Amino acid sequence: MSERDHVERNFTIFSRKDDHIIASLIHNVDLGSTWLEKVYIITDSAPEIDLSDVDTSVNFLGKKLSMPLIIGALTGGTELGLKINKILARVAEKCRLGICCGSQRIALENEFARESFKVIREEAPTTLKIANIGAPQVALERNEKKLVDMCLQAIDMIDADALAIHLNPLQECLQYEGEPTFRNLISNIELIVKSLKVPIIVKEVGYGISRITARKLAKIGVTAIEVAGRGGTSFTIIEKYRVKDIIDRELLYLYDTLSELGIPTLLSLCEVYEEFPGKIIASGGIRTGIDIAKTLIFGADMAAIARPFLEKALEGFEKVLKYVERISRELRIVMFLTNSKNIEEFKREANIIVEPSILEVFKIRGLTKCLSRVMKCT
Repeated sequence: MSERDHVERNFTIFSRKDDHIIASLIHNVDLGSTWLEKVYIITDSAPEIDLSDVDTSVNFLGKKLSMPLIIGALTGGTELGLKINKILARVAEKCRLGICCGSQRIALENEFARESFKVIREEAPTTLKIANIGAPQVALERNEKKLVDMCLQAIDMIDADALAIHLNPLQECLQYEGEPTFRNLISNIELIVKSLKVPIIVKEVGYGISRITARKLAKIGVTAIEVAGRGGTSFTIIEKYRVKDIIDRELLYLYDTLSELGIPTLLSLCEVYEEFPGKIIASGGIRTGIDIAKTLIFGADMAAIARPFLEKALEGFEKVLKYVERISRELRIVMFLTNSKNIEEFKREANIIVEPSILEVFKIRGLTKCLSRVMKCT
């Protein structure tokens, strides 16, 4: 067996799934700043409500959820993925959270990998479930019927209420087995939007979505965008750890130089908010209820958290529950301290200040909606 064959044998789609999980657990794979730390919520020390008056529930894509939170896309396709998805789906159902499964390509190509995704519909029969396929698989399919059938299979697999298409062009460039093939992507997404009855969500994987991309997606009628900005898990770092022992040192520098790319979560959120009339999901380094609260102020309808849920899931169901309870309490307390009884009141009335550097970026980028939201508080 040649060295190339040996490498390719060990870089199967199955190994990649678990490689991503292991790398994110044993290495520091967070990179950069979300810019959310540059936003400060002004509290009211004499609120005229009780903490028990605060209601964090929201309606999103036809489902009532206990708070504006989705368990973000993580994994599936392996035994480890099955274990993780089962726990997270149980939590999503019990706590009334949304849940987005990991990329389903592995299950679309390998029938025996489907059980790790089907477990989501079994454990979370009534809450919001989001199927997930990748941009290269969408762009590469030339047959319209096969494209629609692929999407329907992904949806049926978990009895999904919506379909997410994840954009990962930089990751595809850096993956040893990557497919940076995006030529027909927008036209094929438009076909999916027109052909399917479920809402279509387009999401990034950690590099953020710009107003340019948001404008394209608005034109073709996408229902929602998940920004997945810089400041959380970096697949540049994860892919570097996967190949560090098998590629030339000079090529390895590519991962370091390209690691500076990405739009911070707050900036990406404001770019999308400026251009996109649909629903917006904030993600990328969201870790606390306070982070969620800040994104709501800047136009998000929901937030998504991924890697912390992965870490907790490997410790068990109860650990994930406690994490959700903590986030929920953080959000409720922030709303209480801003005299907000519900999410809409909070989004409309909460007072904030931001560091001057953020205001300058808003002005330079022409982000009038977020700039107006800040100026309203002065």
